Amino acid sequence: MKHVIFKYAWKNVSRRLRITGSLLICVFLSVFSIVLAWGTYDAIDSGIELSKSQLSADVMVYPYEVDISDVSMLYSGIAQSVYMDESVLDQLNNNYVEQISSQFYLQTLPTAGCCTATKEMRISGVDWENDMLLHSYLTDANIDQLEAQEVIVGGNVEIEGKNTLILNMPVKIKGVLRTTGTYLDDSIIMSMDQLRKLSKINFPTNFFDGNNPDTSITCAFVKLKDGISTEKYMESIKDIKAKKVLISSTTQTLQQQVTILFKILLGACMLIFILGILSIFGQVNLLVNSQFKEAGYLKAIGVKRKEIYEIFICQVTMVGISAGIVASVLGIVSARSVVDWIHQYMLLPTSIWSGEYVLVHFCGGAVLTLLISGITVIFLLRKVAKISPQETMAKRRCVIKNVKAREYIPNICQRKRTCV
Repeated sequence: MKHVIFKYAWKNVSRRLRITGSLLICVFLSVFSIVLAWGTYDAIDSGIELSKSQLSADVMVYPYEVDISDVSMLYSGIAQSVYMDESVLDQLNNNYVEQISSQFYLQTLPTAGCCTATKEMRISGVDWENDMLLHSYLTDANIDQLEAQEVIVGGNVEIEGKNTLILNMPVKIKGVLRTTGTYLDDSIIMSMDQLRKLSKINFPTNFFDGNNPDTSITCAFVKLKDGISTEKYMESIKDIKAKKVLISSTTQTLQQQVTILFKILLGACMLIFILGILSIFGQVNLLVNSQFKEAGYLKAIGVKRKEIYEIFICQVTMVGISAGIVASVLGIVSARSVVDWIHQYMLLPTSIWSGEYVLVHFCGGAVLTLLISGITVIFLLRKVAKISPQETMAKRRCVIKNVKAREYIPNICQRKRTCV
C-alpha cells in the first residue's frame, strides 16, 4: 500500500506544477538563505580564530610609514615596501620579553619577469630560528633551518617542480605550508639574509628610502613572559619611534567588524527566510484547496484518514527534501564564493575548504529542511482534517459507482463516476 500512496502523491505533484514549483522555490530560498549566512560567518570566524591560535606573539611593531590598517598589516599579506633598522629589536627586547622575531617583506611581480610564479605574491624573509608562526603551518615539521637558495612556499603557490627562479636566483623548494586561508597561502618564505642580498641586487638604493637593506626589517613580533601584562610592556617601549600594535586588540577589532558584517547578512537572510516560510504556508493552503474535492471523495469511499494524511505528507516531503538538498549544496558553494571574495578584496583570513566544513553545513541544511517540512506538515494536517466528505459531496453531487476503496487510489485516472 505504501508504494501506491507514493505513486498517487507523485501524480499529484507532477500534475500541479505551478503549486509544486512555487513550493519548491519557497523551501529553497528559506534553506539557502540560512546556509549562506551561516557558512559565510563560520568560514571567516574560524579563519580568524585559527590565525589567532597559531600566532603566539603579543605585540607587533612596524614603521609609522605603513599606510594600511593594523588589521590589514597583520592579516592581509599586503606587501609593504617600508622598512626600519633592526636596531629597534634591541630596544624592544627588555626584561619583559620571552621571544622576539622579525620579518623582511618584498613582493614579486611576474609581469616584470622576476620569477616563475604564476601570480603576484609576497616574499617574506624570516628569522627562522626565532619565528613564532610559520613552524606551526608546515606540512613537514622536520625543517630546522633554511639554507641559502632554499624556500618554503604557501599552499596556493603554483610552481612546477622542486626548483624555480625567485628574483633571478635559482632556488630549491624545501617545504610547503598547509593551506591556512590567510596571506601565507600566497607567500614565498626564505631566510632574511638571503632575501636582503637579493633585494640589493634587484632593487635600486632609493627603494629602501634611505635604509640599509643589510640591516632593515619590515616588522617585529614580540612574545611576552607569562604574567607580564601587555599594558606594562607597552608603557616600557612608548619612546620607540615605531608603531606598536597589540595583536589581541587588533584581532578583537577584526572580530567585531566581522560580527557587524554577519548581523547585516543574517538580517537580510532572515527576512528572506521568514518571507519563505509565510509563502510556504500560502502554497500549502493552495495545495489543500486544489485537492479538497479529491480528498473528500477518498473519505467518502472509505479510504482511511491516516492514508489521506500520508498522501499529503508524501507530497510535501518530496518537494521539501528535493528543495532542501539543492538549497544546502548551492548554499555551501555560494558561501565559499562569498568567502573567497571577502578574502581577496576585504583581505580577511578565512578557514579552508574541507570535507568537515561541507558535511557540517550540509547536515545543518538537512536539519533545517526537516524542521521546515515538519512545520509545514503540521499546518497541512490541520487543513486536511477539516475536509468533510458530506460537504464535498454537497458541493458537487457525484455518485461514485463500482469502485472499491483500495482500487480507487491506483486507478484514480480511470475511475468511473456519474454526476447527477
